[in-house]
Parts: sequence; structure tokens; C-alpha cells
Amino acid sequence: MDISLIETLRWEPGAGFVRLERHLARLARSAAALGLPGEDGARSALAAALPPSALPGISPSRGEIGWGDVSPIVNAAWERRSSSLPISPFEGEMPGRAEGGESHTQPLRIRFELFADGRIDVQTAAFTALAPDTIWRLKIATTRLASTDPLLRHKTSRRAAYTAARAEFPAIKVDEVILLNERGELCEGTITSLFLDDGTGILKTPPLASGLLAGVLRQELLETGKAVEHVLRPEALARGTIYVGNSLRGLIRGSLA
Repeated sequence: MDISLIETLRWEPGAGFVRLERHLARLARSAAALGLPGEDGARSALAAALPPSALPGISPSRGEIGWGDVSPIVNAAWERRSSSLPISPFEGEMPGRAEGGESHTQPLRIRFELFADGRIDVQTAAFTALAPDTIWRLKIATTRLASTDPLLRHKTSRRAAYTAARAEFPAIKVDEVILLNERGELCEGTITSLFLDDGTGILKTPPLASGLLAGVLRQELLETGKAVEHVLRPEALARGTIYVGNSLRGLIRGSLA
């Protein structure tokens, strides 16, 4: 099979890999569904790719999001209920440091790829977070996703539809492009999941049945009750605050350009 699985993670000084267990769990599910071997070597491959000053920053925990990754409205609504929820960000993480040396102080972007033959490639790069007040310019593509395509639920190297959607607009005029399915339902961005804050305190996000990736950040928001699945159409975006997001960057406010 000419396909590979991809996971993009963030590593933080003093914390380790963010949402590592969730990324590994998704990788295992996708590898099993597509029949790709070698996913059991993912954890050790990630550790081996870190610079010495970052070790032993492997997350033994879920690495759940903190309040800074959600909108103020959702934040306020859930803060009142937080005492009963396991919201501690990076709970149980181990700080990065090299024995006898200084800790690694630069956040890292980690790109993990599992190929069909079981080969693993891991690439690291410096990561710079967006400013808190960043607003991404969004456009809706004419390129459509097929809700019946099972590959959409997995993060794979099959990205022709997303590439085509990005190509519809000049890169200097848009930060993210949103795709619809054949029924005109909102699905996702080319690199992000889509969320709508309609003022209720619970984010709305398109269901997997609309045809989209089972995003790691998306799944965490659903499991912790900060988001619910809801079929969304483009006109709904005018009735609330739009967010796009992924596990690497968290939630980012968006505006239709």
C-alpha cells in the first residue's frame, strides 16, 4: 500500500511531549485499520530523535490541554466545573534535560511518519507559538471531501484534496482553508479541526460522519466535554466565533476572509 501515517507533536521544556499517549493511540488504531506494521516502535523512535538536552522528555501521561488552549467563553463555563475534572496540563510529565548539562529550552515540532513497510522517520524543528491574539484568515474551498471515504479519519500521506483546496487561494491572503463534503456540510481545515463557539460554553465540531480526521485535540475536547459533535453548514459560521486547531498549536481564532 502506497501510504504512510503521520503524527505531528509538540515537545515542551519542562513538560515533554504534549498529548503523547493520544497520538500513540491514534497511530495504533490507524496502523491496525490500514494494516501497517511497526507502530510499536513509535515511542522509542520519538525518544531517539530528541536532542540530548531534551531527554528524558517522554510523556508518560495523557498530556491534556490547559485552559489557554480554549476560548474565553468555553474557559469560563468549564472553570466552574473544573474541580471534578482531570484537567492538569502535562500531568506527570518529566522535564527535558541532559545528564550533567543544561535543560533544552526551545519548544520543538516533531513530525513522525510510519511507512507501509514499517520504516519510521522522525524530524524535529524549533517551534514558535502563535501570539495569543492571533486570528487566522479563513476561506471555504470549492474542493469537496467525500463523507464515505474511510481514509479521511486517519492522518495519512494521501493529501491531494487538501493540497487542491490550498491551491485555490494565494498563500499571502489566507492562513487556513475549510473544506465541505458532497452534502455541503462543513468538515475541517487542511491542517486543523473546525470548531464553532455559539455562546453556549460548549464548542460545536463536525461529526466524523461528515468526513474528516479524528484529530487529537478534537478528541480531547470531546472526551472532556468541552465540545460536542454537531452537523454544521457554512451559514452557521456567521452565528458564532470560529476556531480552528490541532494538537501542535491548540485552538486558533479564525475569521472568514
